[in-house]
Amino acid sequence: MKFKVIFLKKKHIYYAVLTIIILILLLILLNSKKSTSTFNTITENKTIKADLTGDGNEDILYINTNKDKYYIQVNTKDTSLFLKPEISIPTVGTYYPYWPMKITLMDVNRNKIPEIFVQASDNNSPIKHIFIWDKNVFKDIYCSNDNILGFMDCRNNKTPKIISGNISNGIMSQTNYILINNELHNFSYTPEDNFLGKDSILSFIKYIQGLPRSEPYKPSEIFFPGVTGNDLSIIGKMAGDNSTYTFEDGLFMDTKWNKDGDVSEVKWVLNFKGNSNTNTSILKHYSISILLKATSNPNSSFYFKIKSITKE
Repeated sequence: MKFKVIFLKKKHIYYAVLTIIILILLLILLNSKKSTSTFNTITENKTIKADLTGDGNEDILYINTNKDKYYIQVNTKDTSLFLKPEISIPTVGTYYPYWPMKITLMDVNRNKIPEIFVQASDNNSPIKHIFIWDKNVFKDIYCSNDNILGFMDCRNNKTPKIISGNISNGIMSQTNYILINNELHNFSYTPEDNFLGKDSILSFIKYIQGLPRSEPYKPSEIFFPGVTGNDLSIIGKMAGDNSTYTFEDGLFMDTKWNKDGDVSEVKWVLNFKGNSNTNTSILKHYSISILLKATSNPNSSFYFKIKSITKE
C-alpha cells in the first residue's frame, strides 16, 4: 500500500493558522455573550426570566408587594424558593412609588449563573442585598445600607469586581470585593478622585440637587464636547418641574475598554426623589442613565466626562 505524502505550501499553513485563530476568537466572543447582565427597575409586581440555577432551564423571578413590603421568589423547573434576607437587614425593601426596587443580574464569578443584586429602601434608608445560588438555595451573602452598587471588569478578561459605595455630603466612600467560592472577599484599593467618573458624578448630583436654582450654572467641565441639547433637555425638564431633588441610590459599570484594557466608557444610573415645591404631597421618582467617556489625560480631574444623558 502506498501512502500519499501531502506537502503544504507556506501560505497554506499561514491561512490554516489564521482560520484557527479566528475560530477561537469567535468562540470566546460567543461565550462572553452568554453571561447574564440585566438591570430592572421594579415598580410594584414584576417577573424576570433567566437561568438562575445553572441547569439550562429558564427560571422566573417574581417580585411581589404585600402591605407595601417587597417579596422576591424564584420559580425553578421543580420548586419555588423565596429569597430570604439575612437577619441584620431582615427585609428586601418597602415599596415607595418614589423609590422603587432595582434588580441587577450579573455573573461576577463567571460560573454561568448570575448573582442577584437587590437595591431598595426601608424607612427611607437604602438597602442592598446580594443573593447567590448555593447548594440548592438562594443565599444572602451581603447586605448593607450603602446607596451605590458598582461592577468592574465583568465583561473583559480581568477578574470581576464588586464595589459597594456610599455617597453622602458630596463624598463617595467605597469597599471593594471579589467573589470566590460563593464568598465575598474584600481587597484593599484606594481609588483616585476620578475613579470611573466619580468626580463627574458627584458634581452632577450636586447640580441636580440644586435645581431649579442651579440650572443656569451648569458645571461645563463635567460634560464631554458635543453633548446634545436633547440630552440637556432632561435637566431642563427636571428644573421645570420645580421640585427639590434628593439622591436615593445608584449603580455603575464599565462598558468599554481601549486596546490596553483600560476603561474607556462607564455607565451610571442615578435615582432621585423629586418633592414638588408647590405641593409637598407630590413625590416623584426620577431615574437618569449617564454614559461617561474617557478623555485624553487619565491623571486629570474629570477624566471621564458625560457623553449622553437619558431618562430611564
